[in-house]
Amino acid sequence: MMPGGGVYAQGSAQGAAIVDSIEATPPTLTIFHSLTCPHCRAEREFLTYIEGKYPTLRIMQYEVEDAKNIPLMRDLAKQYGAERELGNVPLTFVGDQYFVGYQDDETSGKEIEQAVRHLLQLEDSASSSSVRTFTVPFVGTLDPREHSYAFLAIVLGILDGFNVCSLGALVLIIGLALKLQSRRAILLFGGAFIGMTAMVYGGLIVLWYQIFDSFSAYMTTLKVVVAMLSVGGGLYFLKEYLRMRTQGPVCDMQESTLIQRLMDRTSSVFEQKTQLLGVLGAVMVFATVLAIVEFPCSAAVPVVFAGMLADAGLSTGAYLGHIGLFVLFYMLDELIIFGVAAYRLKLWMMNGSFTKNAALAEALILLGIGAWYLSTLLGLL
Repeated sequence: MMPGGGVYAQGSAQGAAIVDSIEATPPTLTIFHSLTCPHCRAEREFLTYIEGKYPTLRIMQYEVEDAKNIPLMRDLAKQYGAERELGNVPLTFVGDQYFVGYQDDETSGKEIEQAVRHLLQLEDSASSSSVRTFTVPFVGTLDPREHSYAFLAIVLGILDGFNVCSLGALVLIIGLALKLQSRRAILLFGGAFIGMTAMVYGGLIVLWYQIFDSFSAYMTTLKVVVAMLSVGGGLYFLKEYLRMRTQGPVCDMQESTLIQRLMDRTSSVFEQKTQLLGVLGAVMVFATVLAIVEFPCSAAVPVVFAGMLADAGLSTGAYLGHIGLFVLFYMLDELIIFGVAAYRLKLWMMNGSFTKNAALAEALILLGIGAWYLSTLLGLL
C-alpha cells in the first residue's frame, strides 16, 4: 500500500456482485473512522467537500469506537474481500472499490473522488483502477502498492544490515565463543548479542515512528521532513561509498573510547572465564551500547522508513509488523554468519565489497524516495 492508502479492485465475480448490490441502493460512500486518528479527520474534512460537490451521493460515517458499528464493518469487509484490513482506519467503501488509510486531498482524495465519479457514472469506467492489480503464477492477484512497504522493508533492511561496526562486534563475540569450542556457547552468546541488538534497534525505530506520528496531522510538514532526510541520507551514503572505494569498509566506532573499553571488557570477561550470567550480561550490555552509539551512523535509512510508515497512517499492528520485518532483514547477514559459526564451529565473513555496494544502493534508494516526496509536494506526480 502506498503512503496513506490505496485502491483495491475486485475480481470479476466479486466485483459483479458488488455492482449488483450498488445498483439496488442509492449511491453511497461508507467510511469507518476513529476519533483519535488524524488521517481520519483529514479524510472526513475532504468528504465534507465531496458531499457539497456531489449532492446525490450519500455519505455514511461510523465510529469504530462504537461497538454497534463493528458488525456492519465486518459485513462490508467480507463483501469486498477486505477482511485482512479490519483494524486499519480510515476504511472507506465506495462503488466496487475500497480504500485503506488517507494521505492527503491531492493523492488519496483524488482517488476517492475518481471512485465517486465512477459510481455516479460521471466518467468512463476505463479510467478506474482495473489495472491496479496484476496476477503472478502460483501466487495470485497482487496490488503492488499494498506490498510496497513490505518490499521496501526487506530491501532497506538487507542493505542497512551491511554494517561494519555491528558485524565486527558480532565477529568479536563469536570469535571469543569459538575459543571455548562449544556450539552451545556460540548459540548462547551469539544469540544473546543478536537478540539484544534487534530489540534495541527495533525500539529506536519505533521511537522515531512515534515522533513522526505525533506530527502526522501536519501532513505537508511531515512530507518535507521525510524528503529532506531522504536526500540528506542519500548524499551521506554516496559519500560513504566514495570513501570505501579508497579506504575500504572501516568502522569509525572502533575509535570511540567507550566502544574500545567495552570491547576490552567483554574480551577479559571471556578470558577470565567469568560465571555464565556475568558473561551473558557483558555481551548484552555490549550489544545495547553499540546499537545505541552506532545508530546515528546509519540512522538515515531506518528513520526515513519510520517517517514513511507514519505518513501512511497504518494501524499499530501494521506499522509494528513492517518495523519487525525491517529489523529481521537488517539482522539477516549477522544471522547467516552466526548460523555458519554455530554449525561449522568456524568463523566466516562476507566479502567487503558487499558493504561498499550496499552503501551505493542505499544512496540511490534514499535519493529516489526523496525525489518521489519532492515531486509529490510540487504536484508533479
